[in-house]
Amino acid sequence: GLYATPAITGHHCHHHQQRNEWRGSQTHKRTSCLGVDSGLRGLATRGFIPSHSSHHHRPAKKRMARRSNAPLVWASIAACVALRRGVSSFETSSTIGNAHRALGKPIRQPSSVVLRSYDDWYIEDEAIGDGATLGDSRESADGDEGKDNRVYFATCIPGLEQALAGELVEIGARRVQAEGRSGVRFEGSPLVGLKALVYSRTMHKLLELVASSAVHQPDSGDDYGYQDFSRGIRTSRDLYDFVQSNVHVPSLLGDGKGGLLTMSVGTIYSGRPPKELSHTHYTALTVKNSIVDLVRDLRDDGERPDVDIVCPDVPLILFVNARRQFRSRNWETEDSDVDIAADVDLYRCLHSSGSLHKRGYRADDSGDATAPIHRAAMKESLAAGLLLEAGWGKLVNDARGNGRGAVLLDPMTGSATFPVEAALIAGDVAPALVRIASWRGRGPNPHASPSFLKWKDFTSEETWNELIARATQRAKVGLQWAQSETVGGCPSVKILCNEQNPGAADLAASSIKKAGVSNIISLHRGDCIDWHLEDDEVIEGRTMVVSNPPWGIRLTEEIDTSWVNLREFLRREAGGTEAWILSGNPALTKILRMKKSRSVCIKTGEQDLRFLKYSIFAKKPVDNEVMR
Repeated sequence: GLYATPAITGHHCHHHQQRNEWRGSQTHKRTSCLGVDSGLRGLATRGFIPSHSSHHHRPAKKRMARRSNAPLVWASIAACVALRRGVSSFETSSTIGNAHRALGKPIRQPSSVVLRSYDDWYIEDEAIGDGATLGDSRESADGDEGKDNRVYFATCIPGLEQALAGELVEIGARRVQAEGRSGVRFEGSPLVGLKALVYSRTMHKLLELVASSAVHQPDSGDDYGYQDFSRGIRTSRDLYDFVQSNVHVPSLLGDGKGGLLTMSVGTIYSGRPPKELSHTHYTALTVKNSIVDLVRDLRDDGERPDVDIVCPDVPLILFVNARRQFRSRNWETEDSDVDIAADVDLYRCLHSSGSLHKRGYRADDSGDATAPIHRAAMKESLAAGLLLEAGWGKLVNDARGNGRGAVLLDPMTGSATFPVEAALIAGDVAPALVRIASWRGRGPNPHASPSFLKWKDFTSEETWNELIARATQRAKVGLQWAQSETVGGCPSVKILCNEQNPGAADLAASSIKKAGVSNIISLHRGDCIDWHLEDDEVIEGRTMVVSNPPWGIRLTEEIDTSWVNLREFLRREAGGTEAWILSGNPALTKILRMKKSRSVCIKTGEQDLRFLKYSIFAKKPVDNEVMR
């Protein structure tokens, strides 16, 4: 292992454990990692996922002020409710904060929450087999694999959560719910998780919930060593005990052959956590040590799992969501004794190959450090999400049905991220297929053989290979249709793009070729004001314009001129179309002199962007007789 286990005394190993599953994810703002890819850092830059009870995060004085008019009434009502519910720990002399906690809504949890108990075992004795699952099986609503329901959390660029939710619904996920502005929680069988990994275009990370401290489960009375942490975790010892009590290590780290899988642990914060949990590295270290101690206590051979910081078999992510609650209140001085606790959720990541937004068709994704990179390159997931928000997928599906075709124009294409992602959507090419085909690294292809294939409680290699084969067949049929002609002799899908900068145009040509969509995309080199389209290349009502013009952050040369030329191109060539323009500078959009009809807010990096929709009206023909 990479890290030494600290001397944590007083540990009592529970050979009988219970595992609960679970609740949705929490918000995560600060992040560090202990052998975990840093792709999740983007998730931790702003508030994403609402906590169980948002009132815990209000400033103390504001919350108390709202109820200061009738504190005794609130406390009395809360006491009655608590007594009726049988809350033995509630005291009638408690503070208004505790009263509100008793009156508040119960913690929302999936209907599939179930406690699973385990007998004494050793890892090498718990051979479950490929595709099998632990515990009692339950019928799923979607019928995928018939049984076994899991809770997942998928991350995305802030602002694209609705596009991601739409993708998940389409693949059969259940109870899909956008949590905050940077992720979606959903439920489904392992097959649903695999489909999300293969087909989602906007997802960055896919996580499966392992354990949650925020869901209170009543004690069954059996001596399984289960502890209730629903009132919060305050110390590193609490966190250590939580992992000991709720993580079933044979199913988590056992390889089904008597061996152990490698792991890593990362930490992400929301709010201000308790002092003992405020250090990201040591918090992750506590989780790792607790798991290692569990393994040592359950095995006779003394082996322990190793930490792999590059490509772990089981990448673990701990979400720490801080919450504040009052223990006492002095109404004369308005001083409060605030108790800071945290709810924690432990996830495992279904992939250890970095962020899923990297398709691999761009030069900078090939692993060559000397490869040229466009200064204002757009993430592939952002381009795909914006296209889905604009309705490109719907336009393509309509073209499949009515045979009228679909056209996309990009007058300032840069490295052609918009056109390539549009072609992949039109051809029904799953992003996982592009990642698998574009892999140029050393060793086994992590996209073709993901780490979850080593997990003994998730899926089998046969199921994964069958899913990839099915996606490959769909891509063949989709690309064949996209390159075919309509009844009128026009291409079913036509994507035209233009780039003025020679270097960017070369990168665009390279990306188009590596993605395998050269027969669908046509690249023109030059200024968009000099780009003249044929009369039959723009189909009124069937054409969409998308563009990411420079707006002064990474590209600063002749910005005003670029927007003026874009305006003139839209007026001259794009009549009767919808134009979607991405901008991070509201002053520049005024140059277009058009009224937007819709705005999609996007947060990427430190920039607040707007994806603006404009309706370009067709020019009315001039009646020469009337003019005379």
